Amino acid sequence: MTDPRDASTPARAPIRILPPTVAARIAAGEVIERPASVVKELVENAIDAGARLVEVSIWGGGLDRIRVRDDGCGIPATEIADAFERHATSKLRDEHELFAIQTLGFRGEALGAIAAAADVDFVTRPPGETAAASAHARGGRIERIGGAGAAPGTSVEVRELFGALPARRRFLRTPAAEARAVAAVVEAYALAYPAVAFRLTIDDRRVLTTDGSGDLRAAFAAVHGEALGAVLLSASGERTAGVAPEPNASGAEERASVQVEGLVGPPSLHRASRRLLTLFANGRAISSRTLTHAVEEAFAGLLPIGRHPVGLLRITVPPDQIDVNVHPTKAEVRFRFERLVYAALGATVRDALASAGMPLAPTPDGDWARAPRGLEGSEPAAWAAGRAVIAGARLAGFGATGEAALARPSLEAWSRGKSVSVEAITAAAQPALPMSERLPALRALGQVEATYIVAEAPDGLCLVDQHAAHERVLYEQVLADRAGGVLAQPLLAAIVVPLSGAQLALASEFAAELAALGFTADETDGAAVLLRAMPATLAGRDPAAALVDYLERLAAGDDRVPGPDRAAATLACRAAVMAGDRLDLEQQRALLRALEGCASPHTCPHGRPTMLHLSSEALARSFGRR
Repeated sequence: MTDPRDASTPARAPIRILPPTVAARIAAGEVIERPASVVKELVENAIDAGARLVEVSIWGGGLDRIRVRDDGCGIPATEIADAFERHATSKLRDEHELFAIQTLGFRGEALGAIAAAADVDFVTRPPGETAAASAHARGGRIERIGGAGAAPGTSVEVRELFGALPARRRFLRTPAAEARAVAAVVEAYALAYPAVAFRLTIDDRRVLTTDGSGDLRAAFAAVHGEALGAVLLSASGERTAGVAPEPNASGAEERASVQVEGLVGPPSLHRASRRLLTLFANGRAISSRTLTHAVEEAFAGLLPIGRHPVGLLRITVPPDQIDVNVHPTKAEVRFRFERLVYAALGATVRDALASAGMPLAPTPDGDWARAPRGLEGSEPAAWAAGRAVIAGARLAGFGATGEAALARPSLEAWSRGKSVSVEAITAAAQPALPMSERLPALRALGQVEATYIVAEAPDGLCLVDQHAAHERVLYEQVLADRAGGVLAQPLLAAIVVPLSGAQLALASEFAAELAALGFTADETDGAAVLLRAMPATLAGRDPAAALVDYLERLAAGDDRVPGPDRAAATLACRAAVMAGDRLDLEQQRALLRALEGCASPHTCPHGRPTMLHLSSEALARSFGRR
C-alpha cells in the first residue's frame, strides 16, 4: 500500500535565521495583543518610574492613537536608543533578582515590542535636565533622536497600532470594545495604586479621574461610584507560618507571611459577574480561580446562587515568595505558599463581615495547610446561618389579583432592590401548542430551599426551577413587546447614572441593543449617562440599578443565546425571581399558570430545563407498590 504522505509531503526547507524585523514582530505579538496591552505596558513603566500622575488618552479604541504621559523620573537622552532594544531594562542587574522582583516591568520588551507594531513618538525629560529629548520609531527601529521642550517625565504616543500588520488588526474587536478593555486596565491600576493620580480620556471625553491621595476608598469610589465606595467594609489581616525546608534541602525553618488589606462589600452589593471583585498581588492585578474561591467561600450562604461579591483586596507577600516571571505578558503569578494565601484571604474577608454583624457559620478548619489545592468546578459550601437569613426574606404581594408587586419589605440589606409585578408573569400569551408540548395543569404545593416549586401533575410530581421558569415567561413577554413595538417606559424625570470607564465603553458598544430593549440613555460630558427611559418589563424598579446590572451581565458575556434574542434573554434573566426568593402559594400558582401559557415552557432561554417530572409509576416503584 502506498503511503499517502508520499505525494503530499513537501520537500524540507533549509533552516534559516529569521530577519530581525520578522523576529521583532513575532516577539511583539507575544507582548502586544491589543491596545489594552500597550496601555498596560506603558502604565507599568510609568509607575515603576515613580510617577505620581499618569494620564492615558486613546482615540478610536486605541487603534488610531494612544498617549500615555507621566511625571516620573524620565530617561537620559543617552539611553533612549537602548530603551527601544529588546531585553533592555534598568530593573534587573543579574539573574538572581529574577527571584525577588519588586517592579511591575522587568523584561525590557515593552518599547521595542510597541515600536515593532506601531509608529511611536517618545519624549522624556529627567527632573534634573534643562531640556527634554525625543525619538521617533517605526517598524521596530528608531528613525531619529532630537531635542524637545517638555515638563519632567515621559510621554509616549502610539499611532496606527498594527497598521503594518493588517492580518493582526482584523482580529481586533470594535473600537468601543477595545476602549472598554483599555478602561479596565487603567481602572485596575488606579485601584492598585491609590497614591497615584490617574486620568483616562476616551475620544476627548474624560471618563476617570482619581485624586492620588492614597485613600483606597476614594480610589474605589472614583472608579465604581461614590454610592458603592461609601458602604464598603474595611478589611485587613495577616498570617504567618513556619515552613520546614524541602526534603534533601539544608537550612533552617522558613517564615511564610501574607498581608491582606482592602475593602469588601456587604452581601447586599452582590453582582451578576465577578467584575467588581478585584485581587492584587504585590501591586499586580491577578486572576486566580483559587483565590477568588477563597473570597466567595467567606460569603457562602449570604449571597443568592449565581451572584458574586464586591471587593478590592491587596495581597502582599515577600518578593521571594511570589513568581511573576511565568508569562510573557505577566498575566499569571505563582505563590510559593498558595494555601497560606488562600487561608489568609478567606479569614480576612470573614473577619470584615463579622465585624459588621453579618451572620457567619463556624469558622472552617484553621489549618492553612489543608486549604484546597485545586478548585476546578468546586462550589462554596452553604452555611446554615447565612442561608437562614436569605430564606427569611419573603417576597410579598405576588398574588392572583394582579395588582401587587414582588418586594422585600424587610431585611432590605439583603435585597436585590427589584420589584417584579404580577403582570410580568400573568400577561404571557396563550399560544395554541400541540398537545405533546403543552404543560398539563399543575397544582402548586410548596417550595424546596426557596428555589424549586413542588407541583402536582395529572401524572405524578413536578419540580419547577422558579428562576428558569420565570425567565422563560419574561423572555417571551419581551419578544412579544418587541414585536408589538411597546418596549420603553419613559421616566418622569431623567436620571444621571454614574458609570465606570469600562461601563461607558460597554454602553457605547451595545448602544443599539440597549435602545432596542427600551433603555434610552444620552451621553454626558463626564463619566455618566442621562437615562430617560427603561424597559417596560423592568417598570417599578430602580432604573439606575437596572441599567448597571444589565451592563454587568453584558460584561460577564452570555453567548448561549445567539443573535438579537440574546438581549431579551439577558433582560429576562435580570428581571426574573432568583433562587433563594421565597414565594407564597399564590405567587407559585401565578408563576405556574404563566408558564403553562408559554410557547416553549420546558426550557429557559439559555436551554436549561424549567422542570423535572417524576411519574406516578416511578413513585409507585420507588415505594415498592409495583
